[in-house]
Amino acid sequence: MKNKTLLIMICSGVCLLFAVFSGCGGRPGEKEYNKAMASWKGGDLVRAQSQIEKAIRKLSSNEKKSVANNQLGIIRWNLGKYGQAVEGFSESCRLAEDLSGANLNLGIALYHAGQLKQAEFEFTKILGEQPDNTLARSFLGLVHIKKKNWPGASEELTTGLRTNPNDAAGQNALALVELHLNKNSDSAVKRLKKLVAAYPEYAPATYNLAVIHEQWLHNEIAALGWYKQHLQKTGGKGVHTELARKAIIRLNRKVQDTASATPGEPANPETAAQYIARGSELHTAKKYRGAVEQYEKAIKLDPSQVTAHYNMSLSYYELKQYPEATQACLDALKIDSSSANARYMLALSYAQQHKWSDANREAKALKKIDANRGESLLEYISNARKR
Repeated sequence: MKNKTLLIMICSGVCLLFAVFSGCGGRPGEKEYNKAMASWKGGDLVRAQSQIEKAIRKLSSNEKKSVANNQLGIIRWNLGKYGQAVEGFSESCRLAEDLSGANLNLGIALYHAGQLKQAEFEFTKILGEQPDNTLARSFLGLVHIKKKNWPGASEELTTGLRTNPNDAAGQNALALVELHLNKNSDSAVKRLKKLVAAYPEYAPATYNLAVIHEQWLHNEIAALGWYKQHLQKTGGKGVHTELARKAIIRLNRKVQDTASATPGEPANPETAAQYIARGSELHTAKKYRGAVEQYEKAIKLDPSQVTAHYNMSLSYYELKQYPEATQACLDALKIDSSSANARYMLALSYAQQHKWSDANREAKALKKIDANRGESLLEYISNARKR
């Protein structure tokens, strides 16, 4: 397929290599260094950055300065300051070329800062000395992917996987390369499904499967399933979470529109009611994801079931998937605009997303239907905004 734009998840999370030195705190810079390590351990990265910068200015040994600069690079990385992280790793390499991992950290930081030429140089240099360094080889493959050099990416990733076939990120990236090289999704889908089976907790593969099924195979139902799996594996957190949520909302609408436009398929309210009842049982048992699946089945059979949409919003709310809860409420209100319960949950879902004006608007609309609950909800929103 030509002119196909894909947003594919290549890797999630990067482990930067960490080195430490021990010091009793009596020599210049060691006291500040120890304070920085304590702040870092306590999760105060901003303070840790300031303290380790102070330590570096006072430390006299190049070896210790190199270690401290490497750690400074990692702190800046975790703060999302990729350009500044590059500076820390560069200085670490300059001060002690043999510091294990500093040059690899530099290459990774350069890659994420978009400095692909320099990143390629660093990874190539590492592989010249350590040809079996699979992480450096995987990232060199990723550099080629960014440059759309698919043959080069394939060569590096395949070589790396021969050394370490259990490299999940490498398998995931190679699937993307195969997709573009072969112009066919079969081998990519096969590799990704095998990866999901071998590493059930590896979330990027599920996202890629969702994108391929949506954009290449035009299989909305399968894509929905993979997007939902991705959210489940990430726990609602991660770089592509919001994109997955939007895709689920978009595809749910498309599937429902297709179902309602298909002639000769009358609604089946009786069977839909059975699914709703089963969903309610699962919700009561706190099996919220299973409940959502039952409500989806009910809606597919009878899209006019306002109870299914509303109950689905409750389950999504318990899963802390507030955008999905919001959409379920909106769908319920399209069917019955006078539903006080759906209006209440809609306002509450907006509040959880800090969409205060939307929450206030819906609470005021609720007040016209149910004065007591509307007033109570407006008070809750007002207090929540102050917290």
